[in-house]
Amino acid sequence: MADSFFLRRSAGITATLAVALSLAACAGSGASGTGSTDSSADSIELVSPGALTICTGDSPPNIFYDENNELTGVEIDIADALASELDLELKLSEYAFAGLIPALQAQQCDVIMGSLYIKPEREEIANFVPYLYSGTAVGVAKANPKDVSGFDESLCGTKVVAITGATGAVEAENRSKECADSGEAPIEITLVDEGTHAIQQVLAGQADAFIDTSEIVDFYHRESDGDFEMTGEPFGKIEIGAATLKNNAALNEALDEAFQVLLDDGRYHEILEQWGVQSADITAGA
Repeated sequence: MADSFFLRRSAGITATLAVALSLAACAGSGASGTGSTDSSADSIELVSPGALTICTGDSPPNIFYDENNELTGVEIDIADALASELDLELKLSEYAFAGLIPALQAQQCDVIMGSLYIKPEREEIANFVPYLYSGTAVGVAKANPKDVSGFDESLCGTKVVAITGATGAVEAENRSKECADSGEAPIEITLVDEGTHAIQQVLAGQADAFIDTSEIVDFYHRESDGDFEMTGEPFGKIEIGAATLKNNAALNEALDEAFQVLLDDGRYHEILEQWGVQSADITAGA
C-alpha cells in the first residue's frame, strides 16, 4: 500500500470517550431554517445552534481522509446533503468506532453517521434513518500464506485483526468459538482502532486476515494496488443508518424527511454513483 495513504491517516482518531457536555449547553438549540423539509427547526435539539454535528469515524470509502487531510467519502457526502437540506452547517467530530455511541450518549454530537450497523441492541439506545446497505468480508494479503478462503473453517488457528467494537470483531469471536467447539484451534484476534493499522498488520504478515465491511476491504484492495484482497464472498448484509438519541425524535423525523428529499431529487443516487458504491443502495432491498 502506498506510504502516502498511511501518512494521510497518521493524524489518527481523537476519541474522547469520557468527556460529557452539560445538558444545558446542548439542549433546546434551534436552527434558523429547515430547507425544503416540513419539520420545524425550533423543535430540534442541537449541540451547536445552526449546525448539525456528526460523530463519525474511519471506514473508507464511506469515511476517510483525502490527500488534503480532510474527511471525505460516501457518508460524508450524504451528511453534507442532509445538513444542506435542513439549512444547517455541517460539523464533523471523529471518534474511534467504539467511541461513537458513548459520544452520542454524552451529547457530544447530534447524530452518528459512521458506518454504524442497525442492530436491535443499538435500536434500544437510538433511533435510525437507514441510508446504506453493507456486508462483512474477509481480506488477506495477496500471497495468503494460510490459504484463508473466506469466513469459514479456514480461519481456525489463524491470526485475525478487526476494529474494536465493530461487527467484524464480533464475527471473529463467534467464528473462533465455532472453531474451538469443533476441536480446531481458536482464532487469535487483535483489535485496533483504524483500518489502516489493520491492513498494515496483514501486509506485514503480523495478521493472516482482516474482517470488516465489504466496502472497506474493497477500498483497501484498490489502495494497495492489489496487494490486499477479499477472499470468499461478503456475508451478513445489513443496513447502515444515522443514529439519534431516543429523546430527540424531532431530529430523527427531520433527517428522515430530508433523506426522502435526497431520494426524490436524485442526489442520493448521484452520490452512490460518484463513489462507485451502487451496490449499497438502500432502496434496492436486502
